Amino acid sequence: MSAFASRISRRFVISLALFQLLLIYAWAVEPNWIEVTRHETWFKNLPEEFDGLVVAHVSDLHMRGYGARERRVLERLAEAKPGVIALTGDFMQEGSDPAAIRRFLEDLSKQKPAFGIWAVLGNYDHWYPPAANDGAVRKFFSDAGVALLVNEWGRIGKKLDTLTLVGVDDPFSGLDNLGDALRGTQRTPFAILLTHAPQMFMKADLTKFDLVLAGHTHGGQVRLPGLGALWLPAGSEGYDSGWFYGMNAQMYVTRGVGTSILPIRFLCRPEIALITLKRTVSKG
Repeated sequence: MSAFASRISRRFVISLALFQLLLIYAWAVEPNWIEVTRHETWFKNLPEEFDGLVVAHVSDLHMRGYGARERRVLERLAEAKPGVIALTGDFMQEGSDPAAIRRFLEDLSKQKPAFGIWAVLGNYDHWYPPAANDGAVRKFFSDAGVALLVNEWGRIGKKLDTLTLVGVDDPFSGLDNLGDALRGTQRTPFAILLTHAPQMFMKADLTKFDLVLAGHTHGGQVRLPGLGALWLPAGSEGYDSGWFYGMNAQMYVTRGVGTSILPIRFLCRPEIALITLKRTVSKG
């Protein structure tokens, strides 16, 4: 073998070994390496009593069972002690064990955040539902101590002030109905929209929501320097992860916790987002 061929062979072996190491990292390390991100976001119309409220945003658990990653989520949330927990869909996955998901939600509810745990459904929750019918799905969540919003609204209160939480069914599946979700509510000074897919953002902005929380994208799961996400699912509308701003609303899209299609993540760690709501003090 010539010296040139020998160098080419060594480079190939080194490249192959590096690729194998990166694959092991993307499959065994990063999907379980949960990042807790912390954010402060400011609003001029946030009631004073909610200044400093911490909202924990968790999405896309894609649970097959109740394992180390799920226990780690609970540990991180217990450490953070948020005032409210928002779950924006895709609890399920093909082959999910509904009993394990129920245990996870029950254990989560034991943390008793001051303003409760609120959830909406994602597309996987319709593809692999945890129960036989819509009524049973509602009972599945309520029995676990989670308030499920299916094109509905709820209120959280602090002293004389209240905030409105609105949850739409999965937009990706075409099941969202913002009109139904708002029916019967009286506008409060501040309103949050929970949606699985971020494609709702423009509609939410026009409706003058203040904060929108979404998941669905997984941040792309695989990102490359200079290129970003290699692929985003339909319904992402280019909102891959992080903060986005409209005329009225701000939206945070979390990278989520679990994975779908391929059980890998690269440069896109699973995420629990802790969002602290802050009141802008008007001058004069």
